[in-house]
Amino acid sequence: MSINNRTIASIEAQAKSILDLAQHDTNDYESAVKIIMACNGKLIFTGMGKSGIIARKLAATFSSTGVPSFFVHPGEAYHGDLGMIEVDDVLFAFSNSGETAELINLLKYSRSKSVIGMSNDHNSTLASYSKVHLECKVDKEICPLNLAPTTSTTAALVIGDAICATVMELSGFSEEEFAALHPGGTLGKSLLTKAKDLMITEVPFVKPADSLQEVLLKISEGRLGLACIGNRNNVLGIITDGDIRRAIENAQDSGNLVAEQMGSKKPIFIEPQTGLHEMDQLFREKKIVSVLVGSPNELKGVVQFYDIHNP
Repeated sequence: MSINNRTIASIEAQAKSILDLAQHDTNDYESAVKIIMACNGKLIFTGMGKSGIIARKLAATFSSTGVPSFFVHPGEAYHGDLGMIEVDDVLFAFSNSGETAELINLLKYSRSKSVIGMSNDHNSTLASYSKVHLECKVDKEICPLNLAPTTSTTAALVIGDAICATVMELSGFSEEEFAALHPGGTLGKSLLTKAKDLMITEVPFVKPADSLQEVLLKISEGRLGLACIGNRNNVLGIITDGDIRRAIENAQDSGNLVAEQMGSKKPIFIEPQTGLHEMDQLFREKKIVSVLVGSPNELKGVVQFYDIHNP
């Protein structure tokens, strides 16, 4: 078997294990979700080794979607960091075996009485400490020795992400809230940036009876590749470089062309609050490179395709 085929087979094996897990899943996710949503404190994730890595990732995911969360290392908690865990906090503990000594010690002495545990056996010690226990049991690891945590950690991550998605949906977490928590990232910027933030307010105008030469001069001066017909309070149309080329090709005498004979009499307008994603869709669907912001009676500016990709 080639390296490519071997790697793809491993991916398929993990996918099959996750689907098999879902088909036989009897976990009480409703109770787990309700505990998280009713939490008056923080959602604290914990786990050792590879389970700890999954717990760290989930803490970051929940935190980024509006649930105050962080990771506590079981060993460090047992040696002084227990003070970080308060009575109103919910512990989300991960252990494949459910018998990890450091984790069990944390649970023994933690002030939190609301524990959501995840292991491969409902009869594990972790399960006995859990208010809600979620069984995450896969048929085998994709590790050739069936030893290294691979499929099992993938399954734990999938379940954790699915719970997070459910909490987001039930709590009505919005794009605006997501953007507020990610102001510095690409996703946050794409959600926070609106047409009003990108629009160019200096738009060249021509009169309906202006000649081709006058239109070309205005477009050249404006450096936007377009000019609007009318004025800011009465936009009658829009002329682009492409419109001029087409008008010249179709005219019997291009020397007699005037502005109202060129371009579109029904330009597309968007609201100042229109977001990047919606603008991008509009540009691609309409196959245009410029869109006007405001209305025919109150032009505020113009946004161009390259602007939304270099905000």
